[in-house]
Amino acid sequence: MNKVKARIQGNALVVTIPKALNVKPGTEFKFKKGKNGLLTLIPISKEPQTLEELFKDWHGDYQMPDDLKDWDNTKPTGEELW
Repeated sequence: MNKVKARIQGNALVVTIPKALNVKPGTEFKFKKGKNGLLTLIPISKEPQTLEELFKDWHGDYQMPDDLKDWDNTKPTGEELW
């Protein structure tokens, strides 16, 4: 277990996260204070704002789901919008 010390920086109390924990710079957290003063940091996952952000780490090929493969070849059977 790493030992760190809280310090004052401006109007905030700061605790350094050791580099060995591999937390990416810029990661945002929410935190909770629990029983006996236990502090829990919870990473906040950012919602992608653009398609580029959504697919930035994807390098695969798109595969049509099995239930949609016949979609283009199926004729309407009722009053579907066409």
